[in-house]
Amino acid sequence: MAKKTRKTLKVATTPVVYDHHLNCFLKLECNNPSGSHKDRETLYLVNKFGWDKRYIVISCGNAGISLAHWMKEKATVLAPEITPKEKIEAIKKYGANVIVEGKYYYDSYKMVDKISKQRGLINVSPGFVNRWRGDVEISYELGKLHPDYIFVPSANHTLAYGVARGFQRMLAEKLITRPSVVVSCVTPNHPFVHLLDDVEERFKECFSSIYTHGSEGENLERRFLNLRFTKTESTVDLDSVLKLSERYPSYDLAVLLAMHISKRYSGKKVVIVTGTKRS
Repeated sequence: MAKKTRKTLKVATTPVVYDHHLNCFLKLECNNPSGSHKDRETLYLVNKFGWDKRYIVISCGNAGISLAHWMKEKATVLAPEITPKEKIEAIKKYGANVIVEGKYYYDSYKMVDKISKQRGLINVSPGFVNRWRGDVEISYELGKLHPDYIFVPSANHTLAYGVARGFQRMLAEKLITRPSVVVSCVTPNHPFVHLLDDVEERFKECFSSIYTHGSEGENLERRFLNLRFTKTESTVDLDSVLKLSERYPSYDLAVLLAMHISKRYSGKKVVIVTGTKRS
């Protein structure tokens, strides 16, 4: 549910549950009103720029679903061809305008600024606005848990950076004595880890929600790397990640990647459950 405060909307606290198989907590950001974990970012930006404006976002699904949910026909979503059809249909059902151009995310990313200027739309895509500010509240919601590690499914590191900045603020406010280590979990060909030069086409399709970087990396939140309690992790064993879907069929595969990586660590752990729940 969302609650209204001083003519702005804010996402209510999302649940935290304990998973005995993984021996860690799950922060269910997929339980946001739109079903997408991007609601915090969307509401931060729309509250900032105005509910009477028209917006565009480049998205493989999650950011587009969120913007479409809240802004309906005032939303335009630029989606690459790799975007799952069910996510495009989910965006369309809210009345948003969908433009499908470019095979991968980074192909479409090169077009979004031009389209926004041509159509007079506010571009709320990563790299053009500080989307991460909407995610800071997640850290405050997790603060009392005092986790040692937080694992975040990542592509451009926006969410991971927002969570890390939240812990940085709590440390400055003396609400905590030490920050949690924020582990950004990415595909093995990501520019921040570069375990592989590329991944198989089937993996690009499976992990489309986090396969959103290009060689230029223009959309990457590089400030994430500058914080002393952050790190980036990946795995080349993507088939083992896919096997986790047998136990967790309702979660986005990007979340399963973070779950797989979390197994390497001991201590109190939290996996941020992003994406939209799959049927």
